Amino acid sequence: MRLLARREYSRQELASKLLSKPAPKPARRNPRDAFATESFVDEVYEPPTEREVQDLLDDLEQRKMLSDDRYAEMRARLRAPRYGDSRLRQELTQKGIDRDTITAVLAEQPDELARCREIWLKKFGQLPRDINERAKQTRHLASRGFAMRVIHQVIRGEGGEDRNENLLDSDDASCDNSASAA
Repeated sequence: MRLLARREYSRQELASKLLSKPAPKPARRNPRDAFATESFVDEVYEPPTEREVQDLLDDLEQRKMLSDDRYAEMRARLRAPRYGDSRLRQELTQKGIDRDTITAVLAEQPDELARCREIWLKKFGQLPRDINERAKQTRHLASRGFAMRVIHQVIRGEGGEDRNENLLDSDDASCDNSASAA
């Protein structure tokens, strides 16, 4: 309960966490052991069995305290502004979320092209001038998990509004206004 109070967990993630931590269990004493008195040993810490953990997780799911769908939505909502669909899909798969849930959750996220463009604008803000700069921008966006077709669209300035085009248009308009005023 303490773990779930902090944040959402996937079923697989919580199971591995619970299986790795020892839990208190009543001590098993040998009646012939003269040194095992109640004052020395109150409880023994042993890892829980797989069956105990699965029963606990089933109970938590029945009570709606544990949900892979809710976990996937939360994880995608938090990570989508910084990462592409490939990376989000990989992270959710590693956490044990099924493909159908991942597909549904990613469909609810903003367009990957728009997210990629926003990250590109924050980091670079201008089209690459040479091949080295182009490679640097491509590597950065690819490491964030964006598809190559999306990266190429952003770096070429294709699709949707480009911030540089807007700036050029506003500069041209201001030059025209100053020329006509003179």
